[in-house]
Amino acid sequence: MPNSNIAKLLRVESPFLTLSSLQAILDLTRESARTTASRLVKKGILLRITRNLYVVAGRKYSLFSLANALYQPSVISLETALNYWGLIVQVPQRIFSVSLGSYKSTIDNIEFVYRRIDPPLFHFGQKKVEDFFIAEPEKAFLDALYMKNKGLVELLPEDVDLGKLDTELVDFYSRPYPDTVRKMVRLYREQSYAAK
Repeated sequence: MPNSNIAKLLRVESPFLTLSSLQAILDLTRESARTTASRLVKKGILLRITRNLYVVAGRKYSLFSLANALYQPSVISLETALNYWGLIVQVPQRIFSVSLGSYKSTIDNIEFVYRRIDPPLFHFGQKKVEDFFIAEPEKAFLDALYMKNKGLVELLPEDVDLGKLDTELVDFYSRPYPDTVRKMVRLYREQSYAAK
């Protein structure tokens, strides 16, 4: 492989590469990209994470950015984001994301779980922090209630520090969610105020 192609790979901002990104960067066919990836792994330039995901050797990345790269599009949310923003104290044993499909993967004994969310509920309330995309606190809270309604999340009103949420933003973000989620928001607020 010409050194100019290796230089192109090393200039890529993301630490992660897929066969599709290799194809685009190096202007290759799919089969050539697969062969090239295999050669780069043997040379120690790329490390294989999964069948279609590689990392440039020596590049640092967080587990959350790996979660974003493993299944796309996806964003860190649910219990993982709630813990990250300090809304719950329990540290989830898995890394939870929302995405447009359901998926699970285990890498180095860490389980990455992707919960499917309807497309109109996916494309807002996200921000980039360091090297990953995560749901804003208010969006993570609503996502968790949405999944709780489906029996996929255990979240009690006393578990959540609602004082850290922007009430107006919760109300604004809750508009496209089902009525059941908005009712749960009211219930959580009532129980939170009653506990004070």
